[in-house]
Amino acid sequence: MADKYEVFEQLGDLEKTLTTTLAQVAHIRQVLETSITENATLRMELEKLRERLAEFEKKEVKKETPKDQPNPNLIQIFNEGFHVCHLHYAERLAEGESCLDCLELLYR
Repeated sequence: MADKYEVFEQLGDLEKTLTTTLAQVAHIRQVLETSITENATLRMELEKLRERLAEFEKKEVKKETPKDQPNPNLIQIFNEGFHVCHLHYAERLAEGESCLDCLELLYR
């Protein structure tokens, strides 16, 4: 009879071990599910951010293109001997004078 009780106890221990293992598997599954959901969400957000960045970069390129060339009207006024900077606008430049503020305005 002792053998039957040992088998019964072993069966109870096995049941406890399986229950614990099943709980661990369920927890791992829940963590994995959460991670997969979070990963999918982050991938979608990343794709949206990449699209927005691409749009922003396109707008920046469009904005920079006209700035690369100085305003031809200001260049003409400056070449005719007048200041185009905000400090001395429309004042005549002295012979051979060069104004750094004007040059910075024209070529920044």
